[in-house]
This record gives sequence, structure tokens and C-alpha cells, in this order.
Amino acid sequence: MNQTNQDPDGIVCATRGGEGSEATIQAAIDLAREREVRLTFLYIADLEFMRRASTGHASRAAEELRKMGEFIMMTLVEQAQAEGVEADFAVRQGRFRDQLLYYLEETHPAMLVLGSPKPGTACLDESSLNHLMQDIKEQTGIPVICA
Repeated sequence: MNQTNQDPDGIVCATRGGEGSEATIQAAIDLAREREVRLTFLYIADLEFMRRASTGHASRAAEELRKMGEFIMMTLVEQAQAEGVEADFAVRQGRFRDQLLYYLEETHPAMLVLGSPKPGTACLDESSLNHLMQDIKEQTGIPVICA
């Protein structure tokens, strides 16, 4: 299932799948069901916080984050399928912004769903999210919905 979605009508939901992501995940599932399109959950393991760690620690952490991401995405796929939505997932590793743009350029989905910043759980503040959304729109032309 960890593959590249080639469905140009599909929806991509970039998520960590953690606390605060529930509304975003459900909004993406609802949109995919309404539009009758495939939903791909995208998890990006961003290790920027480990820049100063030794190479061995960083590589172990990267592998653990990837495995954790795969497990979380599999549970989201099961959730979507239980709600009647065809779903899959992809896991990428690297700087979040860069990997998100690369993935969108590779797959050309009809829409991207991102989470809205929630106090205490968000990785991006509102200003950073707005910049990211503008970059996505300018570079890919893909509409972004924040849920």
C-alpha cells in the first residue's frame, strides 16, 4: 500500500495521524466519500529536530519514525475503508515542505487536505501554514483545504 497515488481525481491528506488530527482525517474521508474518489494518507517523517544527533542515532530514529508512520497510516486506511472509501497511504522521509511538494508534483491529486493549527498539537503555526498553502498553490496548482 505504500505507493504513489496516480489518481488525478484523488485526494491526498497529509497527516501525522496523532492528537489533533482527528477532524482533518474525518474531513478527508468525508470529502473522498462524497466525491467517490481514492484517498491517500501521506505521512512525512521529518527529522529536522535531529540535525545535531550522531548519524547512527539519526538513522535509527528515521527507521523508527518510518515504521511508526506506516502503522498509523495503515490504521487510517482501515478507518477510511470501514467508511466506504477506497484508500491507500504513502510514507516519505525528509523535510516536510520539500517532501510534500515532491509528492504532489509526482502524483497530481485533485486536492490536498491539511490540518488547521490547533494549540498544543500543531507542527506549523498559522503563518507557516498560510505560506505553505500559497507555495503549494503557486507551484502545483493543487487546491488545499484546511480542516
